[in-house]
Amino acid sequence: MALPQPLALVRDSGLAASSHLQKVLVSELARLTELPDSVAAPRQALCFKATGPFESALRESQRRSGGAIIAEYKQGSPSLGPFAAGTVLLDQLDAYQQGGAVCFSILTEPGYFLGSSRHITEAAALGVPSLYKGFVISAGHLREAAACGASAVLLIARVLREHTAAFAEAARGLGLEPLVELHDLTEFQYAQDSGARLVGINARDLATFTLGAPDAAPLRKAFPDAILIRESGLSTPEDAVRAFQTGFDAVLVGEALMRSSDPKHFLERVLAGAKALVAP
Repeated sequence: MALPQPLALVRDSGLAASSHLQKVLVSELARLTELPDSVAAPRQALCFKATGPFESALRESQRRSGGAIIAEYKQGSPSLGPFAAGTVLLDQLDAYQQGGAVCFSILTEPGYFLGSSRHITEAAALGVPSLYKGFVISAGHLREAAACGASAVLLIARVLREHTAAFAEAARGLGLEPLVELHDLTEFQYAQDSGARLVGINARDLATFTLGAPDAAPLRKAFPDAILIRESGLSTPEDAVRAFQTGFDAVLVGEALMRSSDPKHFLERVLAGAKALVAP
C-alpha cells in the first residue's frame, strides 16, 4: 500500500491551526528533509501476526505481574513547556528498569517535546525494548525509528486515519511493531484494518490536551487478542492500578514519572497494586 504525501496528511487533518497537535505536525513537516532516505542495516520484516520484543515484554509482564508498564522519557510538551528539561536520560531509564518497567517510550519530536531519536539509540545499552514516540507522517519517520533501534513505533489514528493500515504495513516491513493510538470510537476501524496487536487509548485529547477517563471494555470487544494500553492522565500509582482494574493490560506513564523524585518507587507501587489484583 502506498503512503500518502505528508503535506496532504497535515493539510487535511481537520485540526485547527492553533491546536497543539497541528502545531506539532507542522513542526514535523519542517523536519522531513532531516530524516533518513534509507536504512543502512534493515532488520527482518515482521509478518502480520508476528510477536516482536516490545509486545512479548508486555505480555510476559502482564502474565507474571498482572500488568505491564511502559515508562516514558520526555522533557517537555506543547501544553507544559520544558517541564523536565535536562533530566539525565540513562539515569532516568535505569530507575524505570529497576522499578519494573519492561518497555520504554521515548519522545523523538524536538520542537515541542525536546526529543531526539538519539535518545533511543543511547537507551539500547539497557537492553529494554523502546517505542519511537513521535508524530509519524512519512516513510522517513519510520526509517528513522528503524535506524535508531526502536522496537515499536507509534501510529496516531487521528492523524493517519484511513492510511493507518498502510503505515502499519510499512512499519512491519522495517521490522517495527506498530502501536496504534486511538482517541475515540470513530477510530476503531482504522486500527482493525491495520491488524494492530498493540492498541493504545489516549486519555488526552490531542487537539485541546484535556483529559478524559477511557474504559477498556469497548476496546476489548473490538480487539480481543491485542495488548490494550492506557495512555496519559495517570498521575499516581493508584491511577495506573485502576487502569488495570478496568481491563487494560498495560499502562504508559510519562509526565508523572518525569516529575517524580523517586520514579523507581512510583513504579514499584504500580506493580505491587497490579499483583494484588490477581493474588489468590
